[in-house]
Amino acid sequence: MTDFPQASLIDSIRFTAQIAVPGVIQGLFSKRVLPVRVAAKAHADQFGHQLVQGMVDRAGAAPIALKVGTDDAVLVHTPEDLEFVLGHSPSPFASDPAAKHKGMAAFQPDALTISRGDLWANRRRFAEAVLDTGSPLHRLAPDFAAVAVAEADALVSARTVTWDAINAAFQRITRRVVFGDAATDDQQLTDDLAALMAAGNKMPGTPAPNLAAFMAKVQAHVDRAEPGSLCALIADAPSDDRTNVAGQVVHWLFAMGDTLPANLYRALALLASHPEQLREVRHALGDGDLTDPAVVAAQTYLAGCLQEAMRLWPTTALFGRVTTEEVTFPGGGVLPAGRQVFIYNVFNHRRRDLVEYADRFAPGEWASGDASENWLFNFFSHGPQGCPGAGLSIFLGQALVGRLLQRAEPRLQGVTLDPAKRLPYSLDIYGYSVALAPRA
Repeated sequence: MTDFPQASLIDSIRFTAQIAVPGVIQGLFSKRVLPVRVAAKAHADQFGHQLVQGMVDRAGAAPIALKVGTDDAVLVHTPEDLEFVLGHSPSPFASDPAAKHKGMAAFQPDALTISRGDLWANRRRFAEAVLDTGSPLHRLAPDFAAVAVAEADALVSARTVTWDAINAAFQRITRRVVFGDAATDDQQLTDDLAALMAAGNKMPGTPAPNLAAFMAKVQAHVDRAEPGSLCALIADAPSDDRTNVAGQVVHWLFAMGDTLPANLYRALALLASHPEQLREVRHALGDGDLTDPAVVAAQTYLAGCLQEAMRLWPTTALFGRVTTEEVTFPGGGVLPAGRQVFIYNVFNHRRRDLVEYADRFAPGEWASGDASENWLFNFFSHGPQGCPGAGLSIFLGQALVGRLLQRAEPRLQGVTLDPAKRLPYSLDIYGYSVALAPRA
C-alpha cells in the first residue's frame, strides 16, 4: 500500500482487539447472547468509537492503513471515500472477504452477497425482480400488510413486548411473506436455519453437514409457490441454473428474520421514551387502516424512526470489501488487489463532526431531510450492492410498529433513554421490554 496514513502498531492492535475480534466472538451471523450482553455492559461500541475517532483525528480525511490481525487493510470513514468504495461494488470492491465467505459457506454458499461478476449480476437481477426493488410498493403489499397487522395485534394482546416475543412474531411474518400461510407455524425451519447460522460463526469454509436437508425443505416451499408469497413470483423472475433460486431465498430468511426484528424492537424503545416523536407518529397514523398499503407507505415519519434505530445502533457494526484488482483512491493512495477495506458503522453513523444529530433521535432527517442520501449511513449499504429488500423491510416495519402504536401506549422497562442526553452507543435487546397498555 502506498500514500495512505499508517495507523500506529498500538492502534492496529487495539482495533483488532476492541472491534474486529469482539465482532467475531459475538457472532458474525448468529448472535451469542452472553457475549452480546457483556459487550453492551462493557460499553464496547463506545470505546470502539473513541478509538476510531482518535485514529481519524491523527490521520485526517484519508483512508487509514492498519493491520487487522495479520492482514493489511484500510479503514474508510469519509462520505467521499465511502461513496467511492460502495459505488464501485462488487467490482473492484467485492463483498466477499475471506471471513464472510467462509462463514456464509455453512448456510448460504450461493448467496448474492458473496457472488462476483456475471454470477452476481445474474442473482441480483433475480432478487430485484422478486423483491420489486425500487418500486414504491411491492405488488403483494396488500397481503404483506395484512400479515404484519395480524402479528402486531397478537403482540398487543400479550400486553408486553420482549425480545423473544417480537423476534418470534417477525419470524412468523418472514415465513408467511416468503413462503405463504402454510409456513406460518414451521418453527422447525427457523430453528434449522439458526443452527446453520451458528455453524457459520465458526467460519468453516464448507457447507454445514445438515445444509442439504435444510435446503430440501426450502425447495419444497419454493416448489409449492403459494399465492400471495414471494415464492409465487419466482417463476416469472429471470433465473437459470446458475441462480440457485432456493439459495437466494435463504438470504431473505436470514436478513428479514434475524436483523429486522432487532431494529424494530429498538425503534419501539426509542418511541416509548421520546414523547415528541411518538406524538408525531400518532398524528400521522390517525386511525388509518394499516392493511391498506397506501396508508402504510404514507407513514414516512415512522419510516424515519425505524431508520434512526438502524443508524443509532447498527446491527452490522463492522463490514468490509476486498479489492479484486489494484485500485487508486481519489486521494491518490493505491491499494493492491486482495486487500480488505473496512467500514465501521458504529463510528461513521455517529460522527459528531459531520452529523449534527449524531447522538439523538432525529427521524425528521429521514422524513424531510437528506439523511437517506448520506453515504456515512450504511445499515442497508449504498450503491449497486445496496440491500434489494430495503423497501420491503421498511414497509413491513411500518405496518407492524404502526399498528402497535395505534392500539397501545408503549412504556419502556429495564433501561432509560433520555431525550435530553446523548443516546448510548449500545442498546442491549436482551436487557429491556416494552409494556403495551391498551389505548382508550
